[in-house]
Amino acid sequence: MVNNVIEAWYWIFLLAALVGVGVYYSLYSIRNLWAALKEQREEGQDTVSDEVIMTPYSRRIVIIHWLTVALLVVVWYLGDSLAGARGEKSATLAGYYAHVLAGGAVLVLTLLRWTFRNVDGVPPPAGNSLVDMMARGVHYGLYILLVLLSATGLMTALTSGVGPALLKANASLLPEKYTGPATVPHIAHEILMDVLIVVVIVHVLGAITHQFILKDGLMGRMSLRGKS
Repeated sequence: MVNNVIEAWYWIFLLAALVGVGVYYSLYSIRNLWAALKEQREEGQDTVSDEVIMTPYSRRIVIIHWLTVALLVVVWYLGDSLAGARGEKSATLAGYYAHVLAGGAVLVLTLLRWTFRNVDGVPPPAGNSLVDMMARGVHYGLYILLVLLSATGLMTALTSGVGPALLKANASLLPEKYTGPATVPHIAHEILMDVLIVVVIVHVLGAITHQFILKDGLMGRMSLRGKS
């Protein structure tokens, strides 16, 4: 009985923390988008100079961006492999360790990038059109999704047999299915991953549009070329 009460409070605390993080980043993003909309109405500018387009991100933000991209591919592959392995009852501790470590690294890089955005600053918006504002929304959406993915992944591990299995290095404790308190965070984790894939595709399509259709060189902002 005592264990059930502790587990219930533990679950409530984790859920509250997850909601709090999501609300914080969502409100922050909405505030920035509202400020951008207000600026657009005041200035009424839809054109942007070449100098603004070529203003780059800092070197460390660029490095973090591409490291995050590489790690996301690894995390997605490991997660997909683990899902298949659980169905075949062949999941290994090594696979879970790798997935957790890679996911944790993504969270650390995301928080570092958010910090460096505030310290180093970011290039001015490429424009004030509706499309440009949507692009900014996609950027903030990526930050929110990466934080929420890490949070739901951690909650899934802590509310299932994965956490004890990794701490004790005992593969026999690994769950074949996520049940009980782990069901909700696991489902949320999978849904958020699907949403992230869609948002990333939109982001990539936007970058391709700038590079090959508009040909404005905007992708140069995320290049290490010429950075000291």
